[in-house]
Amino acid sequence: MTTSPVTSLIDDQVAEIAAYNLREAYQRAEAQGFYGPPAEQYAEPVYGGRVLQVLRYRVESRHV
Repeated sequence: MTTSPVTSLIDDQVAEIAAYNLREAYQRAEAQGFYGPPAEQYAEPVYGGRVLQVLRYRVESRHV
């Protein structure tokens, strides 16, 4: 296993919450302590014709 020779100054950590509808996704996010708009939101098609709603929230950066 190799490591990069230069450590990154930006270490984006995101929490991903997914559900089959937006209301449930936001409820799950609030249950985990995330409030307000996510950093990223998208819909991802899954097997069977359903659509998975995905919310991504930034969490605190961890520098090594």
